[in-house]
Amino acid sequence: MWNLNNKTVVISGATNGIGKAAAIELSKENPKLLFTYRNQGLADELLAEIKDLSPDTQVHSVYCDFSNQDSIKKCTDEINELYENIDVLINNAGVVNTSYHETSEGIENTFAVNHLGYFLFTNLLLHKLKGENETRIVNVSSAAHSFVKEMQWEDINFKNNFRQGLRCYGQSKLANLLFTRYLAIKLSTDNISVNAIHPGGVNTSLGSQNKAWYSKPLRLMLRPFFRSPLKGAESIIYLATKQDDGVTGEYFFDSKIHKSSAYSKNLEEAHKLWSLSEELVCKTFDI
Repeated sequence: MWNLNNKTVVISGATNGIGKAAAIELSKENPKLLFTYRNQGLADELLAEIKDLSPDTQVHSVYCDFSNQDSIKKCTDEINELYENIDVLINNAGVVNTSYHETSEGIENTFAVNHLGYFLFTNLLLHKLKGENETRIVNVSSAAHSFVKEMQWEDINFKNNFRQGLRCYGQSKLANLLFTRYLAIKLSTDNISVNAIHPGGVNTSLGSQNKAWYSKPLRLMLRPFFRSPLKGAESIIYLATKQDDGVTGEYFFDSKIHKSSAYSKNLEEAHKLWSLSEELVCKTFDI
């Protein structure tokens, strides 16, 4: 097992679900732990829980709204001020929407949070992961990437075909995989592994803001088929703590390399996504 003692672990969206489960479990290894949040009350609860469970763990929380690029920039500025280096970066913040709305930058919210949030957050922190020592990036994707066969380049926002938003969500999770594999290649000589995970069907609050779709009766009906947040977080914890084996650019489920769609491995499409992402965040990243 990779020793996380005194290593710096950054995890986004950790105040509930698998992010919270991962943060609590990883805190037991006494890292320097930082998590991002949107809800101050939930952040305070998690801070108290971690300090009670692992009093020797140094833990910080920083506000970040992943639907707002200025908020991501402000958050990463704070993280860069706090830490000299980052050993593990876990991109977990996510959203499911069943009604169409755009961010202040004119980007459909699901794509903005689930993909561009990962893209911008990672690139603005990447220099803190580079160095002589091995570091790791873990991206939370989903089997929902198979909801779509390919990226919808002609209407990336799904503005003309949103319906209930599940295909839009699937596209964002497909983007996670394309991003993972392309970044792994870009960082292949930098001693940084980049892998993605599918947590499985997890009983979390993801999607709960969509009251009409995610009703209490539906949650109760589906609950027996869901796994716990801790079970869903197992692959995150595994990738954060496993011994270095050189594996990068892969997709994991239940702590094992898992098959993803053929399209998710298309490097030409991954390059196209990278270029579009730079255009949408108005930044070019030479890594």
